[in-house]
Amino acid sequence: MYLFLSHKLDPEGLAWPGEPVIKVEQMTDVSDDCPFCSFISTLPNHFGTHMDAPRHFVKNGISINELPVEYFFHKKTALLEIPKSDAQGIAKEDLEPFADVLSQVSFALIRTGFEQYKFTEPERYQKEGPYIAPSAGIYLSENFPDLKGIGMDFLAIGSPSDKVPEGELPPDCHRNILGFYTGKFVTGIEDMHLSEIPKDAKILNFINAPLRIEGLDSSQVVCMAEIEEK
Repeated sequence: MYLFLSHKLDPEGLAWPGEPVIKVEQMTDVSDDCPFCSFISTLPNHFGTHMDAPRHFVKNGISINELPVEYFFHKKTALLEIPKSDAQGIAKEDLEPFADVLSQVSFALIRTGFEQYKFTEPERYQKEGPYIAPSAGIYLSENFPDLKGIGMDFLAIGSPSDKVPEGELPPDCHRNILGFYTGKFVTGIEDMHLSEIPKDAKILNFINAPLRIEGLDSSQVVCMAEIEEK
């Protein structure tokens, strides 16, 4: 079975509060006067399902175009079930039970269940999501040298909620996983579509193909997986 694990880029979709979304304009259509159809899209690079590379929060960090291809094709991927609700952080303690799994994979998908609110309660999804706490970012980047990235079924590595405690604000979360302090980093794919993966499925292959646009720190990724159901 094959699944898309990225959401469609939708002009009606959700961005970080106050940030722009994609704009799509049709330029031509097939008609008696024109033989082809064409569109122009204006795409903010941190909208929708996208990968944060170190350069996003680290001045001299690696950009998405500088990452080796091994960051985008994975034969060893795990799905971690870590239920979380509004403004709850995924901490080191949540990840420690998965240490053996994390040591064997190059990518980990974290399913909290918060994706359910993306379309049913969009304002809640946009403004009150879970986050990757600094302790988790440090734990992942320091202990698993083969781990290239994590994906999450909520809006972003940091949460815009005003309920987040001091020390776990969005810059703190991003800096600790993206190598701001140590140079060791794990990339993060935000706003993923993970709800369709069967609970006990084995992920045979996972691809997160980026838009390779010169000059960007990070970019959208089209995520696809080959799934073997047990």
